[in-house]
Amino acid sequence: MAAEIEVVRTESAITPLGLIQAALSKNVAPEVLKELVALQQSMVRFEWEAQERQSRIDFDNALNECQAEIERITPNVKRNDTSSWWADYSQLDRTVRPIYTGKGFSIAFSEEKPISEGKVRIKATLSRSGVSKEFFKEIMPSTTGPKGNVMATATDADAIANSRAKRYLILAIFNIAVGIDADEKISPADAEKLEFDLKRIRACQEPGELQKVYTEIYKVYYTAKNDVAMKAIIACKDEEKRKMPV
Repeated sequence: MAAEIEVVRTESAITPLGLIQAALSKNVAPEVLKELVALQQSMVRFEWEAQERQSRIDFDNALNECQAEIERITPNVKRNDTSSWWADYSQLDRTVRPIYTGKGFSIAFSEEKPISEGKVRIKATLSRSGVSKEFFKEIMPSTTGPKGNVMATATDADAIANSRAKRYLILAIFNIAVGIDADEKISPADAEKLEFDLKRIRACQEPGELQKVYTEIYKVYYTAKNDVAMKAIIACKDEEKRKMPV
């Protein structure tokens, strides 16, 4: 009985749209009809603005959750000319994509007209449930390395600048730290060995060979309790495995 009463109440609820329909059937004055239409539009706008506010709140909350889940990322590439380690775009993407897509985010990159002539300007559009935020980064392409040696052609320099801009945008959007803590740093000799072992993994041609080489290398660093190296070779193995046919 209570359910029946509730249905009657719901069906008989007075709404601006219902009043408009009733007014049309009774040929009320145009002025009254105009006021009813304005009231209906006001209610629709209020509901839409409330939903938009909630979407923005949900966007910010989800971004905060992403930043909380993304830990410091271990570098996976070494520059021979500076002996420094850094995380390339594939390393960042591999780490953060499952996290931000799991929270409903998508990222679209596009190249924009640069503010400073000669630079590459990349826009990242972070979107979720109808809410989008834009981020920009400009990079000056360079064909030479830090020591003045020729590093790339002009075409390759543009591609490198494009990829670097994407890296910086990902780092900025999710407030990511990349690096090795002071107590985790490895010696120059260990760094050279790790670089050699990463090349061995990248040289593998099929899954069986990859697994064999990876297992052999991993055991060495596991025995030495070298966490930095273990993270680097795991990431390298996973990247090479994705490139191989199933």
